[in-house]
Amino acid sequence: MLLTLLTAGLVGALALSLLKRHVEQQEVDYLTANANAAARQASSLMWPRPHQAELQQLAQTSAFLGNVRVRILDTRQRVLADSGVRTGPDTFLWIITPDQLEDSSSDEDTPFIMSLLLGRRPYAQELKNQLLSAQLPEGTKYMVVQRDDGPWGRRFIFEAAQASDTPQDELASAQAPRSERTISVPIGDPDNTIGYVELSGAPNFGAATFDAATQAILLAALSASLVAGLVALFIGRGLTAPINSLALAASRMSSGDLSARAPIMSDDESGQLAHQFNHMAERLQASFAEVAAERDTLRRFIADASHELRTPITALKTFNELLQTGAGDDGAARAEFLAESQTQIERLEWITRNLLDLSRLDAGVANLDLNEHDAGEILQAASAAFKPYAQSRDVTLSLQLPEPSVPLRCDRARIEIAISNLIDNALKFTTPGGHVSAGASATGTSTTSAVQLWVQDDGRGISDSDLPHIFERFYRGKDTAGARGSGLGLALVKSVVHAHGGQVYVQSELGKGSRFVIELPVSSVMKTKPA
Repeated sequence: MLLTLLTAGLVGALALSLLKRHVEQQEVDYLTANANAAARQASSLMWPRPHQAELQQLAQTSAFLGNVRVRILDTRQRVLADSGVRTGPDTFLWIITPDQLEDSSSDEDTPFIMSLLLGRRPYAQELKNQLLSAQLPEGTKYMVVQRDDGPWGRRFIFEAAQASDTPQDELASAQAPRSERTISVPIGDPDNTIGYVELSGAPNFGAATFDAATQAILLAALSASLVAGLVALFIGRGLTAPINSLALAASRMSSGDLSARAPIMSDDESGQLAHQFNHMAERLQASFAEVAAERDTLRRFIADASHELRTPITALKTFNELLQTGAGDDGAARAEFLAESQTQIERLEWITRNLLDLSRLDAGVANLDLNEHDAGEILQAASAAFKPYAQSRDVTLSLQLPEPSVPLRCDRARIEIAISNLIDNALKFTTPGGHVSAGASATGTSTTSAVQLWVQDDGRGISDSDLPHIFERFYRGKDTAGARGSGLGLALVKSVVHAHGGQVYVQSELGKGSRFVIELPVSSVMKTKPA
C-alpha cells in the first residue's frame, strides 16, 4: 500500500508539474499577445502627447475584451490610463418599448432592443437602478443580462422584468480566481520606447484545474492504495496460509505426532514445499517405525537369547556342582556328566555362532564367498551328514538331483548350512517309517530364471497358527514340545537366503507333512560380486 501510494504521489506530482508549466506558458503567451495588440493601438495615442481620454477608453476596451486589468504607463512608469480591477459580472440592459411590442409579429416592425453596457460592480447596479427609475412608458419591458467569468469560463444570466416592477439585485455568481502574473510590453520601437502596456489580474482558470486534478490524483492514489491493500491481503493470505499449515504440521511432528501432514493447496512453490515436507515426514515416520520395530525385535532377541543360553549354562553349573560332591567319585557318573557337559558346551557354541551369523547377515556386513557351484553337489554334501541319523530314526532320506546339472552362484558353505537346517528339522518331525526327500530344479524363463532347492517330508506338518512365525528367532511352535533345538535354525535359513537375494517359503498341512522351498533368482545371484 505504501509503495502504491508513493508511486501514485510521484506520478501525480510529475503530472501536476507538467500541467502547471503548460498552463503558465499558455497564460504568458496569451497575455503577451494581448499586450502587444494593445501596445500597437496605444502607440498612435501617445504621440506627440498622450491623449488621456482615448488611452482610458483603450484601457477599458482592452480590459473588457481580455478580461484583465490594463494599465498604460509612460516611460517613467507613471500611470496614464487604468481600467481598474475587474470585479463582478458585466451587466447589459435590454429595453423594449410597448409600441414596438404591439406588432412584434410584423416583418416591418420588428421589436427594437436597446442594449446598454452598464459595466461591472459596484457602478453597474447603481446605473441600472437610475435608468429603470426614469419615466419609462407603461408596459416597457427590460432584461438584465449578466456575463460572469466563472472558474470554468463565462456564463450568462438573464433577468426579465417590466418597468413597474421593483428592480432586483443582480444574481450572485461565482468568481474565477485571479492570477498574480503581470506582463509588461513596450509601446513603439523597443529601441525608442514611448511607454508601456501592463496586463495583470487575468482569470486563473488553471487554479481550478489544478485543484480538480489534485483531488483526482489523491482520490486515485487512495483508491489504488485500497485496491493494493485488498490485493495484498488476498495474496498475503494465499502465501501465509500454506506456510501456517506447514508450521502447524511441523509443530505437531515436533510434539511426537509423526502422522501429521501439511495440506497441499496449490501446485506452486508452496505446494511443492508442502509435498516435499510430506515426503520427508513419510520417510521419517517409516524410519521411526523401522527403528521401533528393530528395537522391539532386539528386545525379544535379547530375551530369547538369554532364555536359550540360560539352559545350557544352568546344566553346566549343575554338573559342575555334582562333580564337586561325592558323585564325582563314581567313574560312570563322572563320565556321564562330562559327556553331557560337552553336549551343552557344543550347544552354547552352536547358539553363539549362529547368533553371530544372524546378526552379521541381517546387518548386511557378512562377506559372501560367491562362486559357481553345482546345485546337486551342494545337496549331496548337505545330506551326507544326516544319513546315520535318518537310519537311527528309521526314516528314508532320498535326493532328487536335477538332470542336467543346475549351476548356482552362491556362498556354498552358507547354502549348505541352510539346507542342513531344513533336513535336520524334517528328520526331527518325521515319525519312524516316514520319508524325507531333497532336490533341486531350474524354473522360469530365460530372462527370469531361478533355482529352487527344496526339502519335503511326510511328518506331522505345521499348524496354521505357527506358519506365520516359524522363521522368527527362537520361535518354537506348540507342537514342538520335547524336540531338540534352539529355534534359530529356520531364522538362519531365512537370513542366508535373503543375503543371496532369494526367498524361502513353506507349504504344510497337519498330518501330511511340509515342503520348504529355497528360491534363488539366477539373474540376481549371477550378478552378485564376491565380497
